[in-house]
Amino acid sequence: MTSLSASLPPSLRLAQALGIMTSAFLSGGVLAVSYGFVPSMSQAPNTLLVREWKTTYGRGLAVSPALAIVSSLSYAWLSYSLSFTLNHHKAEVYALAAVATGSIVPFTLIFMKSVNGKLNHKVENSKHLNRMEEMNETKDKKGDHSQELLSWWAVLNFTRGLLPLAGASLGIYASMMS
Repeated sequence: MTSLSASLPPSLRLAQALGIMTSAFLSGGVLAVSYGFVPSMSQAPNTLLVREWKTTYGRGLAVSPALAIVSSLSYAWLSYSLSFTLNHHKAEVYALAAVATGSIVPFTLIFMKSVNGKLNHKVENSKHLNRMEEMNETKDKKGDHSQELLSWWAVLNFTRGLLPLAGASLGIYASMMS
């Protein structure tokens, strides 16, 4: 069984590689934050924890949307280009890869907006604490403790990281289809 990828024009092979690489890179970065950063920060004082989260969040915000767009557009172009050939099923799989990867953006806006807002509020409040207050931070009236918020954020972020992983998996599958 041979792959039809070899018979694709170089522009479509490039789109395959770009889509798969960017969605896999995006997934790996997002999952690493939940799996590596959050547990390592669990022993930090709350004010340091939320400030470090803000730095990490800012870095992700600067890169992740662009990676999702590049990957989704690559998959969408492949789907569109192959939809006019006998590779309709392959085109459908690339369309699913585009949707899976691109859905990281609405997932973030819909499911993570609240916890992101609460953590950002914690960051702003931490700027007004003196050193002694930082060391003795307790739960606020609503129970939004920094550690608990970050733990919930990590669960949502991990879930979010599975979306571009599904996109990369579908992209690999489609590129190997005959």
